[in-house]
Amino acid sequence: MISLLAGAFACASAQSTADSLALPYPEYQEDVFMDMDFEPNLATPDVPASAKKSIIRSQRSFAQKFKDDFTVELMRDGEVVIVSVCTDDLFLPNDTLFNTDAIKRLSPLLSPMKEPYMYKIIIAVHTDDTGSETYREQLSAERIRTVYDWLMDEIDRATISEDIVIVPYSMGSTMPLTSNDTRKHRKENRRLEFYFIPGPEMISKAINSTL
Repeated sequence: MISLLAGAFACASAQSTADSLALPYPEYQEDVFMDMDFEPNLATPDVPASAKKSIIRSQRSFAQKFKDDFTVELMRDGEVVIVSVCTDDLFLPNDTLFNTDAIKRLSPLLSPMKEPYMYKIIIAVHTDDTGSETYREQLSAERIRTVYDWLMDEIDRATISEDIVIVPYSMGSTMPLTSNDTRKHRKENRRLEFYFIPGPEMISKAINSTL
């Protein structure tokens, strides 16, 4: 079962800022993303044709910065960057609190979140198929809350912008990368994913040829 663990985070001024940018995305506000399932959220906001080439070029460059330290993929024809880290690097087996190295491991991913409205961030925790479905759902839910709470603390410390949407999902074992037939494969399926989706500021810059 895929669940939206916690509501999206956005400051109260998201709508007015979007309006002031004259963007065709008036739905870019917290309650809309809170109501979305995983797949529709990945597809929103849509990138207009006039911005696609610039955004794809920018996202490819962005992905290159993280490819040495993380598993990096592109989706939506290159518009969205997925950065993945094995949850074994972040949590002890069956634990739901960060291990001593987790924050250091994840901290490089904070830098793209400093600029307001550049990205909408979706985070998702996946498990392998070990244990009962209830256990897997609970484990992924508690782990994604740990990640989400850490990001909220970084907003409070002004490490990242408060003008950002972060949507956390607890995925359980519903989206494996591969079969769970070997120890190696099960490890590959245990992962935390960050989806960096173009936000209204990126789209605006792309349209205005300033990205």
